[in-house]
Amino acid sequence: MMSNGKFWIDEDEKELVLSDGTGESRFIIEDDLVIDGVKYLIIVDARAGENADATVVKIINEGEEEIIIPVEEKEEFEKVQAAYLEDME
Repeated sequence: MMSNGKFWIDEDEKELVLSDGTGESRFIIEDDLVIDGVKYLIIVDARAGENADATVVKIINEGEEEIIIPVEEKEEFEKVQAAYLEDME
């Protein structure tokens, strides 16, 4: 879904922008967290409306460039979710 393309953070809009060469997708950044030295973003598709499910992604360095990958492992997802809920309190 997100591996081959560029991404950047639109600081003004608090959005993650993914570009795959043919177009851009925008995701609202609900929160960003650093856990065990890894940066995670909790994002929601900007076009999906208010009942959209949030997705957790992480930003990792691969050589010189940063890549963004979805968090699919349940334990890791729950760890991020717990940290996010703590942040909200």
